[in-house]
Amino acid sequence: MVRAWSTAQAGGGLQNYYKVTPLGFDVCHGTDAERPPRAFFAEVSASLFAHTFRLAEAIVETVRACHSRRVTIDRFIRENELAFKAGDRQVQPDCFFRLTSAERSFNLAFEIDNSMPSVDAHATNSIRQKLMTYQAYQEMLLSQWLAAGKKWERPRFRVVFLTRSVERAYHILTFAAETTPNKSRRLVYAATQESYVTDDRPLHTPIFLDHLGNWQSLIDLHPTAVYTKAPVRLTRPVDSPLVLVCQPRSKIEPLWRSRTGHHLHNIFSPQIPFTCS
Repeated sequence: MVRAWSTAQAGGGLQNYYKVTPLGFDVCHGTDAERPPRAFFAEVSASLFAHTFRLAEAIVETVRACHSRRVTIDRFIRENELAFKAGDRQVQPDCFFRLTSAERSFNLAFEIDNSMPSVDAHATNSIRQKLMTYQAYQEMLLSQWLAAGKKWERPRFRVVFLTRSVERAYHILTFAAETTPNKSRRLVYAATQESYVTDDRPLHTPIFLDHLGNWQSLIDLHPTAVYTKAPVRLTRPVDSPLVLVCQPRSKIEPLWRSRTGHHLHNIFSPQIPFTCS
């Protein structure tokens, strides 16, 4: 049902970790369910070890917080199961939650940041490319919703960055503020992973900052009320005062596809069912 591996701990000694086997997956999901890729059942490679365990930590804490506050998990999509695509760009969130509390839905795309990818480079794995893809997808959702006469719930989601340091969170948010086409739209939230996994109420406590430096919570049942915590002035780190970063604009048509290639243009529309592998 499960298989165990051992790994070294930072403080010395060995620690076991466990993953479900193919048979265990069939028992949990049924033999008709499509199995994940082979890597899902395999030992975690050394290069992905830190990211995988930080992601697992965030998922467990989110589930715990939902249980303690009676928040319903409507959908959960694991890593590499969902892709946001915009033109020739593509970004895959590390995991996706759709939560419901007090008859309101909250869609959260988590990004576990290990401070490895560059923030403002043009590389395919940079934070720049991720943010621009998420922004393009949000623009498309809203335009579809308005064109259809607002026939379904207002399409909105948050991109939640969990970082190793406060400085990294500030850097990501500053860049998000510079690139967003709508300054008033709060698409990106960021906090340190430590603050998220150690807070008793991480979904409801305002431990996140938006791109304007205002404190936010992932589940806010009173969004018109302002938190009393003083805003933070976000500043962009300066590597060289002589460098001018140009941000070219491109015309892109965003799509959201599952791993199997199915179009997921609008998960909020009742006419288009939400499916994933």
